[in-house]
Amino acid sequence: MIQRQVQKAIAFAKKAHHGQLRRTGDPYLVHCIHTGRILAMLVPSSGQRAVETVVAGILHDVVDDTCESFPHIEEEFGDDVARLVAGVSRLSYINQLLRRHRRINLNQGRLGHEEANNLRVMLLGMVDDPRVVLIKLADRLHNMRTIYALPLTKAQAVAKETLVIWCSLASRLGLWAMKAELEDLCFAVLQPQMFKKMRADLALMWSHSSKVGNSKRISSSLPLNEKSSISDNEGSIAVDEDVTTMKDLLEAVVPFDVLLDRTKRSKFLNTLGQGLEPRTRPKVVQDAGIALASLVICEEALEQELIISTSYVPGMEVTLSSRLKSLYSIYTKMKRKDVSINKVYDARALRVVVGDKKGTLHGPAVQCCYNLLDIVHKHWTPIDGEFDDYIINPKPSGYQSLHTAVQGPDRSPLEVQIRTQRMHEYAEHGLAAHWLYKETGNKLSNINSTDESEIDASSFFSTNMEDQNSTVDDLFQKYSLLKIGHPVLRVQGSHLLAAVIIRVDKDGRELLVAVSFGLAASEAVADRKSPFQIKRWEAYARLYKKVTDEWWCEPGHGDWRTCLEKYALCRDARPVWAIVANLHSGH
Repeated sequence: MIQRQVQKAIAFAKKAHHGQLRRTGDPYLVHCIHTGRILAMLVPSSGQRAVETVVAGILHDVVDDTCESFPHIEEEFGDDVARLVAGVSRLSYINQLLRRHRRINLNQGRLGHEEANNLRVMLLGMVDDPRVVLIKLADRLHNMRTIYALPLTKAQAVAKETLVIWCSLASRLGLWAMKAELEDLCFAVLQPQMFKKMRADLALMWSHSSKVGNSKRISSSLPLNEKSSISDNEGSIAVDEDVTTMKDLLEAVVPFDVLLDRTKRSKFLNTLGQGLEPRTRPKVVQDAGIALASLVICEEALEQELIISTSYVPGMEVTLSSRLKSLYSIYTKMKRKDVSINKVYDARALRVVVGDKKGTLHGPAVQCCYNLLDIVHKHWTPIDGEFDDYIINPKPSGYQSLHTAVQGPDRSPLEVQIRTQRMHEYAEHGLAAHWLYKETGNKLSNINSTDESEIDASSFFSTNMEDQNSTVDDLFQKYSLLKIGHPVLRVQGSHLLAAVIIRVDKDGRELLVAVSFGLAASEAVADRKSPFQIKRWEAYARLYKKVTDEWWCEPGHGDWRTCLEKYALCRDARPVWAIVANLHSGH
């Protein structure tokens, strides 16, 4: 049944997009399948909701870009898939409206910090299912991977928008690996010179053939100043003198699923070492391969040490993984701390996770963490002043882990993080979006082995996927639990108006709101923790009090500064002309 659903979706998309080509020259179906592949890496390993997400990802453009309709999708694939596709369509529509407004009216399309924050809040508030945002992120990720096909100016605009809007949304969903890839794709478009230089410097640091003295040369090779910021360096998009194309730069961004999967990582490195002669492959791509290979060497070295060591608690299950910090994150850290690239000790990291049987072996697992720390420090030389014990002293967010920086096998900095399974789940998933993360042996990942031109999807999913009884997702509960007195944003055309909820009807599906024409919409995203911001929230309280004192209780009531309006939260496929976003969380 599940195999037939995906096969049917691909066949449906192929027919709907027949004859359509992307700017890369590929059939449009390629984009649909790649979007589905990305989603298959992120949704749970089983469950009908997971399948619906991938199916909706494959179909996400059929209504906007073809003659197909939402009723037809609902008839063929069910109400849930149709609602997901409709949600993605709404996000795209509003994003296009505001992008057009910025391009025409606001400083030649630049997206300011305040406007970006408002837009993020609005986009989150207009959906009632986090899978809608997930599908849009997968769509945007594949578009960024192929953005070289766009004109340079448009590519720059899309990259800026992705960096300030969609990377932030990926972060809010806890999709750190996807966020890192999106950041680097944007960085490659917006700062190609800096991107190349940082790739080269890291490759020089992490290459086993390099000399120890190279670090001195690197330490002063990347001066950072105000002129190097992305927002100020508009001319940096131009292709440099060694004829590295934008496509080459994008190819030098390692896909997030390659970093997460050892098998894919090995295949990726083998691909880099085969086919083209090394000298004919762009240097920036070779440098990306060196960075990834260095991570593999570090991981294998520590893994061998853990296998032969008997110091840690016997019987504990220890899992080892690794990650590369995005070049964009390294760049911002260098600017923030005013340090050179070889002083960013977490540019690459190993993560050791100790199994604790869902918390039942918490004490022994914590002791094992400290024993493993001793092993790491005996195997590699610690860097002075770079040890942090977040187990004893958790971060304000509740994050717990041991962090240490050492001189790796290539004598360059390497961070090692050690934590229990419970600490790891909290760090990676937070209190929401647990269902977004794939488990070991993801049954959805078989979508990656299918050629884009093939319609047979019988190998995409395992036949024994079980139905998943899930409640409303934690991350988006705050957008459905609307209460009287909560601040909201009301969208009118491309403008944001501040408002407050006066009445909630039909289990939150209908809202009576008081819209203020004298209260700045930007105040709706204030953080209530500071005394200054408390005063801003008091302004909403005064607005609510004014409405109740005047006994305004029906749509149309009000005065020249205040008007009561009624809205039904959109859950269908009709165009969204007014959107209400719950801002109770202050984000």
